[in-house]
Amino acid sequence: MLEKNSITPIYIQLKNIIKGEIFNGEISQGEMIPSETQLAERYSITRTTVRRALSELVHENLIRKEHGKGTFVSLKPISYSMWNFSSFTDYVQKKGKIPTSKILTAEVVMIDGHEFYRLERARGVKEDDKIQFLTVDTSLIPLDLFPGIMAYDFEKRSLYDVMRREYGIAPNIVEISIKPHIIDQRIAQVFGVKESTPLLMVQGHVSNENNLTVERTQVIYSPNVDFKLVTRINTV
Repeated sequence: MLEKNSITPIYIQLKNIIKGEIFNGEISQGEMIPSETQLAERYSITRTTVRRALSELVHENLIRKEHGKGTFVSLKPISYSMWNFSSFTDYVQKKGKIPTSKILTAEVVMIDGHEFYRLERARGVKEDDKIQFLTVDTSLIPLDLFPGIMAYDFEKRSLYDVMRREYGIAPNIVEISIKPHIIDQRIAQVFGVKESTPLLMVQGHVSNENNLTVERTQVIYSPNVDFKLVTRINTV
């Protein structure tokens, strides 16, 4: 439902509702969505507001308008295997796509008497000037190992590349746990889904070859991601 008294514009709320229905599978690929008039009547808003919300979705490449026919879902789900935490940037580039990052939080925090740089980013791909976020990554980086690392622009630079090139510390071992996670409104808005949607979350820590922890990490995956785990069984 739309919240008329919310600070979030009505057209953005409507856009997120429709976006959530697409990502949740309530509206399928190629299916026609309700008309501007139907949406205006359903939510008791103007057609101008509806049109603005739909224009945003067209810009994000989630829907397409066909003259004389209607408006249809055009989302093409992105499918990839988990990249074993090597580097999101490297992984996406190897797939021939353009990686993109948006910083959500960047701050210095104290944990158990030690300073950490807390970096939270929405990570995704950019195609035809359209951005689709695939993960929300949160990193806790020990500042005793990486002093001044907050000065780097991690919307443009790869975190692991900075660790390797600027500090001579290579992250190469990861231990993780995987579990479902009920997301809050802030994360829901990034992925365009409903608040309290259960998504997949990975938590763990990354170490170098000397078993020194260089990052504590948490990754929440978009429902539009086909998450795969691949293992190899050795037989004797």
